[in-house]
Amino acid sequence: MPNNWIGNYLYSRAQLSPNKVAVVDLDEGKEYSYVQLEHRANQLAQVLKEDFKVKPKDRVAFLSRNRIELIDGYYATGKIGAIMVPYNARLSSQELGILIDKEEPKVIFYEDIYENSIQEVLQERSGIEAVMMKNGDLTKNCVALEYSALLNSKDGSGQSYENGELEDIHLIIHTGGTTGLPKGGLISHRSELFNSFNEICTWGLRYTDSAVLLLPMFHTGGWNLLTLPLLHVGGTIFINRQYDPKLTLKIIEERRTTVLFGAATIFRMMTETEEFSKADLSSLRWVMAGAAPTPIHIMKQFWDKGIKFVLGYGMTEAGPNNLSVPAQFVVHKTIQEKYESVGKPMYLSMAKLVDEEGVTIDKDDELGELLWAGPQIFSGYWANEEATEHTLIDGWVHTGDMAKRDKDGFYYIVGRKKNMYISGGENVFPPEVETAIYDIEGVNEVCVFGVADERWGEVGKAVISLKDGAVLDKASILDKLTHCLAKYKVPKYITFVQDVPKNNVGKIVVKQVMELYGDAHD
Repeated sequence: MPNNWIGNYLYSRAQLSPNKVAVVDLDEGKEYSYVQLEHRANQLAQVLKEDFKVKPKDRVAFLSRNRIELIDGYYATGKIGAIMVPYNARLSSQELGILIDKEEPKVIFYEDIYENSIQEVLQERSGIEAVMMKNGDLTKNCVALEYSALLNSKDGSGQSYENGELEDIHLIIHTGGTTGLPKGGLISHRSELFNSFNEICTWGLRYTDSAVLLLPMFHTGGWNLLTLPLLHVGGTIFINRQYDPKLTLKIIEERRTTVLFGAATIFRMMTETEEFSKADLSSLRWVMAGAAPTPIHIMKQFWDKGIKFVLGYGMTEAGPNNLSVPAQFVVHKTIQEKYESVGKPMYLSMAKLVDEEGVTIDKDDELGELLWAGPQIFSGYWANEEATEHTLIDGWVHTGDMAKRDKDGFYYIVGRKKNMYISGGENVFPPEVETAIYDIEGVNEVCVFGVADERWGEVGKAVISLKDGAVLDKASILDKLTHCLAKYKVPKYITFVQDVPKNNVGKIVVKQVMELYGDAHD
């Protein structure tokens, strides 16, 4: 049976709802309907095949902030069986060069602001076509050419499709890990399809839904958290080059968007604007946070507006959508009672907890490593068989995250297995300590980790940034913690900093924090 998975879905959606607005580019002030999106994707597919001789399984790379060309590229590569590789726009030229050498893209599309980085990388490498994107324009090999002119040189008709299999790889998404150079996660057509199905069924996404995209498209969240599921059901996505909390609030109000996903840092920035308190966000059916623990004081500000603010959990390798509080099916009271929970397994996601010997844990409230299986998981890592074998075992993704499950089936992430430290023979999981510190008024961000101690083996150290105008010292922090934590969990050392190092999706980079502040002193 002839199959063209990702490429054909856009064609089908354009037939079903041709004039519905699919994407709004806020920076360019342009709207794109589904039929326009389909036509652009067909044109770019022809450009890739005819001008750049891209064949199935060839890599097509992008180095860019969020813009319409990335969505063109996603569907165009899907139509011709190529593999799209979106690179992290914050990589240094050296880091970018390492990934390019490993993944060998045939062509790389890049935004003009990354010109110097690309030129530095490509002057040492041959055989890679480079195309620059600038305000809707493309420059091929430094010869000016409008993007529209490049696309319009193709009529977008004819057979651009290549038949393929569900297991064919369509995306290489680099893991947002907090240690080392990112690994290239292999995302198949199967994973993309069932991930969308997972969200649509679990979150109740529908044709009338719309969202402002708050995550970068070089991460899995930029694609698989709302963008692709909404484009499957015929919804609308609003994109802009970089996150602007005030603009986001404005768009939610004016366009009456209905769902929202982001990281804790994003929502903290939003709630700290003057506009937040008076913003009308009543159109939002739910708001979900992931990527890092979200302090309860942020959640409360949304709850006070009558909004169902909940938590979710996932990782590139496992979906990325795995756990979420089913906001549309539970009342506010349940959400607030379970505020520390990242929810229940999503519609297609299979979860289990295992002990140190790999034996399944069936008891409630017992700690174990969280494993995932299901049709939404990844296919391994690009050119890294060792890492694949370590992570993907007998069809189960080993997350390295320690979790527990309560009697109602709600899961709680306790911490990373490798970040746990042992103080006086007792296991300490940093997120539990961090949650207690976040509950202290005036705390902005915190990272807790273990440092060597002659008496106890290891003790905790907390690196804390404060909100503007907040006045806290070590004594006041410790005084509050001794009332809510066991003594061995209370950090021995506390360091106050201006900013706690984070990656581009707002996740605190523990390794970097430890490198900067890992000494055993305040």
